[in-house]
Amino acid sequence: MGLTCRDVMVPPHIQKTVNPGASVASALLIIKESRARFLPVVADNGQYIGVFSAPTLLRMILPKAITIDLFNDASRVGLEQLAFMKLSKSDFEAQVAKLKDEMVQDNMSRPENIPVVAPDTPVMEGVLQIYKFKRHLMLVEPDTKQFIGTVSSNSLIDEVLG
Repeated sequence: MGLTCRDVMVPPHIQKTVNPGASVASALLIIKESRARFLPVVADNGQYIGVFSAPTLLRMILPKAITIDLFNDASRVGLEQLAFMKLSKSDFEAQVAKLKDEMVQDNMSRPENIPVVAPDTPVMEGVLQIYKFKRHLMLVEPDTKQFIGTVSSNSLIDEVLG
């Protein structure tokens, strides 16, 4: 049998994950401590639920007015003119503090943007998915939906070329 995604994965004991019932603030701490760009969201029973990512966290910190695309009209004021674009460090920390009541399960990345494959998927198919989605792969057992690990360009390089 050829090389599979399981052969080049970051295993679950190394890959940091987060529970769907965790607060976004606690996910932020995990991201900060592990320097991860994403966290697979995994239930207590090991079932894969989705992904919480650093870009999602950044979107949550931005004022809603920016994220709903209000600034397309040339007659509107530029972003640099708006006071909320010039936050102090304490203002920024206050924005982050508001995330303590937000739950990970309500703020995951859209599922259609996250590639999910079985662990025994041929590695070249995994490479294609990473290239296509520009994201890490989530390895999930098809029958049980159990989280197995992740595959990234770095894990591929480490395992195959390292």
